[in-house]
Amino acid sequence: MPGWKLTWEGSIKEFPDLTERVWVTERPPGGCFNYIALREVKGRDVTYPYPVLILPGMTSHGEQLIHVSWHGIQPIEPAIPDSMIPIYLARRGYLVYTIDYRTHFVLPDVKDLSFMLDWGGWEAWLGDIKEAVNKVMEVSGRDKVVLIGGESFGGIASMNYVTVHPEDAKAVVLLDGAPIRTSVIQTLPARSVDELRASKLYAVPSILTGGGRYPGNMVNTVWLKALYNPALPSPEPGFKTLSDYLMSIVYNQGLANPYSYPNSHPPQAIFAVLATLDPYWPARLFIEPMDQFRTKYMEVRVPILAIISGLFGMKVADMDLVRRLTSDVVLLDSYGHLDVYANPNNVRDVNEPVHKWLIRIKD
Repeated sequence: MPGWKLTWEGSIKEFPDLTERVWVTERPPGGCFNYIALREVKGRDVTYPYPVLILPGMTSHGEQLIHVSWHGIQPIEPAIPDSMIPIYLARRGYLVYTIDYRTHFVLPDVKDLSFMLDWGGWEAWLGDIKEAVNKVMEVSGRDKVVLIGGESFGGIASMNYVTVHPEDAKAVVLLDGAPIRTSVIQTLPARSVDELRASKLYAVPSILTGGGRYPGNMVNTVWLKALYNPALPSPEPGFKTLSDYLMSIVYNQGLANPYSYPNSHPPQAIFAVLATLDPYWPARLFIEPMDQFRTKYMEVRVPILAIISGLFGMKVADMDLVRRLTSDVVLLDSYGHLDVYANPNNVRDVNEPVHKWLIRIKD
């Protein structure tokens, strides 16, 4: 396989005080969909002694975390730049990296997704992260990184990674990505790769809207409709506008809380996130057992910080396990899942506590 290729270097349009570099590399078994990208965000001065690698959540990607865009399509420019943790940390002296998973290279019009079964599940995913970690160490000149797992998958990936490569991590931050209870792990009507192949269940859509008149994944333009036309009438009774209707769905799924503190206003921030997700996620990751990682979580010897939302994280997280892993737990009772990442108040409630904690454990 060829090595990393630098594909972009320059200032960030939305944040001219920061620069970005993007590398791309091909991953096994090769082919047009088997690529990952590593993104670096850097301010004028780097003062924190360890690079930070942020692992996006399920169907999220590094481009979204930095630009709120998808392959250059940016629904809105970030209203509160410091609410985006890569930007917040880079402006405070951190050398920040994040990943575009293989899913970012699969476009919505791809019809045959069977190749996702050949990615190899957790073995492939952790191999991709290791490849990125090695590149971060090469570029930064450091031999350890801080792993920040954003959203549920990013946090679980961070924990699984440090059980396999404990020597690579200085610390782990779980941003509403704590280990989840086994009883709520999503299951599919298949239990093996052979069954997935036989049923042609290769991938799952990025997100369901909860039914109604808008089932489907992010390729459905409903999020963009609500984003650009907030006054469109609701398709369902009981709601004044389409925006109100969609926010009620988001609230019922625990993704955001528009009704009380912390008030995720404007809803456009949430809609922009949902409109820029990758379209597909490999079904194989849902059926692969994680006992080989989970049984080793208690052996992890690096500092761990867990920030958990009340409307989502506290309902699915294995809180007993979380408290055994760390005493550094921040509970955000009224937060939804996406409020942790896109919210006017998360600078104070999420990013600042992460920054202060990382300063405390840096030595």
